Parts: sequence; structure tokens; C-alpha cells
Amino acid sequence: MEIPGSNIMSHIDLNQDGNPFLPVEPVKAECAENISRRRAWMIHSHFKCPVVGTCLSLEEQKRILKKVGYSIKNRSAHEIHGIFVRSLSDNNRLSTRVDAYLHRKFKHEILKFSGLDRSLFLDAWKTHFQKGEIAGFLWVAATRTDLKEKDIGSIFGDIHMQLYLNAGHNIKLRQRLSSQREVNLKLNKKFKESIQTRRTLKKENERLEREQAELRRQYAFLEKDKLAIEKELSNPRENTRMLELEAENQQLHDELANLTGEIWNYQRGQETLQSKNNKLLSKFESQREMNDHLKEEMERIVIRISALNRCDETCPSFDLCRKRILIVGGIDRMESLYRQLIEENGGIFEHYDGHMKGGKRALENRIRRADIVLCPVNINSHNACSVVKKMGKKHRKSVQMLAGSGLGTISQALLESQKGASIH
Repeated sequence: MEIPGSNIMSHIDLNQDGNPFLPVEPVKAECAENISRRRAWMIHSHFKCPVVGTCLSLEEQKRILKKVGYSIKNRSAHEIHGIFVRSLSDNNRLSTRVDAYLHRKFKHEILKFSGLDRSLFLDAWKTHFQKGEIAGFLWVAATRTDLKEKDIGSIFGDIHMQLYLNAGHNIKLRQRLSSQREVNLKLNKKFKESIQTRRTLKKENERLEREQAELRRQYAFLEKDKLAIEKELSNPRENTRMLELEAENQQLHDELANLTGEIWNYQRGQETLQSKNNKLLSKFESQREMNDHLKEEMERIVIRISALNRCDETCPSFDLCRKRILIVGGIDRMESLYRQLIEENGGIFEHYDGHMKGGKRALENRIRRADIVLCPVNINSHNACSVVKKMGKKHRKSVQMLAGSGLGTISQALLESQKGASIH
């Protein structure tokens, strides 16, 4: 939007950062009927901020500033936007270059739509605005000389309301990005824990394999002793010697059975550990895939957030004017998000969980002091919704019954209530 006091730029030398846009001779007043189109510095003040924010990307703005010798080092997007908006107050090097650049950039739209009469052009604007094709159309509209004040106000209103929708969408994307970052941190932690567990299991498996090899060696040694004893027993001797050998043989059989049982237990333990190891490896691969997917999703969200157009601080903004907003019911875990949405836009947040077990008095007290009451019907019971309607009518409060309880639905309801308030 145009900044008060910026019309003096054509009479002073703004020699900042080495070489900014330099002024030219003051522009003589031209009658709109005597020119084929408005130049960039002649467009209506309503169009200056939207034209810069919509028709020029941030990269295009930086390139243009460099070409006119303006330093962009350590300049924020907001500061660069303000430089362009202020430059459109008069004819100077920057506004002249912006005019020529946009005239080349949108030559197709200019050729196709600038020749339409006023009514046909306004119909075409509505059609293309619904499709989201507004950049070239906005430039043609800003440079036309036949649009009336009400036409300019209508086009500006369409763009202005789109800014509100973009702001709500931006908040939602930021919240989703924050949530996914937390999930990603948790998954990274589990990923590291899985790697450590896998290393531990690998070491345990190697230890069991060494013990199994030792038990097999002992088993082979005992088998060898057994064969030697059996061979010795095949040559009968005195009864005493036989009894001793039989007793020793029985003892060896018992030891062999015990060792065989230990080997079997170790084998079962090894199989169990191997199974756990395989499951952990599978889970590890699944978590890595999920981590990659979330990383890609986060990158897409960052790109979408950075691509949203922003205006400067002089543009109108949504303001609840310290109204008390009561939300009955809703999703409990989203209470902090409801509060953030309302309080950041100048409202006072109040919440009632929708349970009627404690009686109606607490709910009635909140409705009595609220300015706007929002009641999502998909969360609250039929009885709770009915009570809210009756109490709202009793105390003459604005009650909106909402089909959903998401941030988008709450934001849209607040916007509609503000539009209704501004009409009345």
C-alpha cells in the first residue's frame, strides 16, 4: 500500500547504499482520457501494494534493484517490498524500470484483455480470479484508464480477501510443519536407539555362537570318551571293574544329557534373538522410509510457505477488536491452537469443554459475557447444541453452529462474523 509522505521522492536525492534509483524531472499531470494506459507511478493507490506483491516475485524484485544500483545486502523481503511500493509514488528510475518490466512480462495479457470494454473486462476478471490467474490481469486492471472507483474497490476487495485466506492457510502450514518436526525428532531418536539395539544384539549373537562352538567341542570330546569306554566294556573283566565302569558310564550319560539340553537351550535362545534381530531390522527400514517421507513433506511445506505473498505493515489486517470469543466443545488437544488463532488476531479466547454433567450455569455465565459463540456440532452432543442455541437466544448473543472443529472452520467463522459486523 502507498506510504504517506512518499510523494516527495521526486524532489530529493535518495543517495543510499551507493546508488539507489535517482529522481527525474517531476512528471507533468496527465489526464486519464489522454493516455492509452496508466504508467506504474500513475496507478491507483489501492493497486500499488498488490501489484508489487503479486506481479513481481522476490527474486524479480532483487534483480531489478541490482540493475538500478540498489544494494540488497541484509535487506529483508519486507524492506524490499516497501522500497518498491514507495517508488511507485512518482516517476523515477526504479518505477520506470518496473513499468517496462511488467509491460514486457504481461504482454500476452495486455494484448488479449486491454482492448476489452469495461464490462467485459470485469467479467473476465471474475472468471480468472476464481481460477487463481490474477497476476497478469491485475497489471492490466491497474493500467487501464476506464475503470471506475467502484470497479477498483471491487478488484481490490477480491485481492484483499484472498490475503486473509492465505494468512489462515499459512498459519495452518506452520502448525503442520512444527508438528512434523517434532515427529521427525522422535523418529530420529528411535532410529538411533534401533541402531544401538542392533549393535547390542549383534554382539550378543556373536557371543552365543562362540559358546555354541565351545559346547559342540565339549560334546565331541565326550562322544569320543563314550566310544572309548564302550570299547573297553566290550572286553569283560572282573565284576567289580564292570560295576565301576557302568557307574562311570551312567554318570557320563547324565552329563551328556545335561550338555545336550544346554546346547538345545542355547540354540533356541539364538533362534529367538535372530528373530528379534530380523524384526528390528525390518522396523529400522520402515522407520528410515518414514523419516525420508517426512523430510520430503517438510521440504514441500517450507517451499509452499516461502512462496506465499506477503504485504507490508500498512495493509489492512484482520482484527477481532478485543471481542470475547467462546468456543463450546471442539478438540481438546487443539485448545492451544484455538487460543493462538484468536489472541494473535486481537480477540479474547474462552473455552468450554461441552460436558453438561456439571450443570448449565457455568455454560450460561460464559455465554452471557461472550461477544461471539462458536459451537462445532460434530463434537458436541445434540443436547449441548440445543442448550447453547437457547441460551444464545435468551441473552441475545451471536451463536454460530459449525460443521467442523478445525482451525480453517474456526477462522472462516470469525471472518464471516467480522464481515457481518462491518456491514451492520
